[in-house]
Amino acid sequence: MVKQQKSVRFNFFLNASRVVFGILIGFFTMPYVNRTIGVDGLGKVEYVNSIITYFILFSGLGIPMYGIRETANKRNNVEARSKLVIELLSILTVTTIVSYLIMFFVVLKIPSLESLKNLIVLTSSMIFLTNLGVEWFYQGIEDQLYITARYFFVRILALILLFVFVTSKDDYLYYSVIMVLSSVGGNLFNLINLKKYISFKDITFESLDFKQHLKPIFTIFIASISISIYVQLDNLMLGALNGSKSVGYYAMANKLIRFVIVPITTLGTVLLPRLSFLVKNDKQQYFIYIKKVLNYFLILSFPFVVLFLMLAKDFTLVIGGQEFLPSVLTMQILSPIIIIVSFAYFLGYLVLYPQGKEYIYTTAVILSASLSIIFNFYLIPKFGYNGAAVVAVLSELVGVIVMVFLYYKELSYLKLLNKSLVYFIASSVIMGAVIFVISFFNFISILNLIVSSVIGGFSFFLSLYFFKEITILGIVDEMKSKLRIFR
Repeated sequence: MVKQQKSVRFNFFLNASRVVFGILIGFFTMPYVNRTIGVDGLGKVEYVNSIITYFILFSGLGIPMYGIRETANKRNNVEARSKLVIELLSILTVTTIVSYLIMFFVVLKIPSLESLKNLIVLTSSMIFLTNLGVEWFYQGIEDQLYITARYFFVRILALILLFVFVTSKDDYLYYSVIMVLSSVGGNLFNLINLKKYISFKDITFESLDFKQHLKPIFTIFIASISISIYVQLDNLMLGALNGSKSVGYYAMANKLIRFVIVPITTLGTVLLPRLSFLVKNDKQQYFIYIKKVLNYFLILSFPFVVLFLMLAKDFTLVIGGQEFLPSVLTMQILSPIIIIVSFAYFLGYLVLYPQGKEYIYTTAVILSASLSIIFNFYLIPKFGYNGAAVVAVLSELVGVIVMVFLYYKELSYLKLLNKSLVYFIASSVIMGAVIFVISFFNFISILNLIVSSVIGGFSFFLSLYFFKEITILGIVDEMKSKLRIFR
């Protein structure tokens, strides 16, 4: 049986606890890892990771996203959800085997990968753990309590192993294994725990219908692989054309930027099952949710853009050290991508996908991927990692523009963009001015980051409050009501 469905508020609390813990762990370990394995070691790991990511995407087809939606729709029917899991796992087993065969063939045939053979083999365990870990099922049934407990256990174990085994530049192989454990190691528990939710009773091979899944998963797969082209192609091309050091410089900035994007988009992952359910059962409630979610995305995105734009050097010195100073400009170029990706994720996964309009999203990302390929071939040889950063931002922006253009009538009806956007921009300018004033005090990097983040962030939210931005006023009113209860 599936556990009783928790409230969105409770699921968000559990998700927020994972996000906060992940941020703390990330900011605590990134400086250690960057300094310990260095630019070259980090570059090798990220280069191989970009290769393995393609194999994960090709072998996973579109099942991770498709599985969440279909599980959410079938969670109250034991037989239906059991069939779904068996059918999708069967497809994934076949594609995983094929993926490993192709991967080993590629490693043997490409001479430049010979020196990275051991790293590729170790990192390739992500393919098995991702594809057969049925993470999509637990997201679909909204079992956030289990996901959170597993997340904390695996992350703490990985943290301990990191400091025990990664102590020099030669330990990048150990780091790659620990990175795999931290990312998808918990999926082993998923398979063990799965028997609580599915039943093989009365299910025969003849009753299974694999064909029904092929069209939707391939539609989502095309979008997923297109996204990966402009998310991972930069690392792949940098490694092939400019060497592992270029990947290291780019990865330093890109990982930190993407690290901030994760908690924003993870909120969307928590809401996707509920939105998929509401869009079919309570359209009015669905519209209420997505309007709030967009404002939350933007409220979180804007201040981080200001921080990375203005404090890129301090972030680089604290997270990477002097060796990574060439990453400063790269980080500044990439900073707007936080807002762009947040909006793209919102449109693609929370508006279009639950409504079954993923073909619009697929069209957008195919155009973005095409642009990424063309311009990366031109800009990376000339401008290296900074050229890759420019292409990454432009590619994401094109995707958003295309989605808005193709879905303009419905979006204008929803009135998602209103005067709140003006308030976010104005508050960001005020925050930037405050951080600029703080810079005259010439604090050391770590102190400047803390002071600027705290005071600058406070000025951003205070400005929104004085502007009477609706989302902030709602948060303040809710906090006041809770305080009255405790009096």
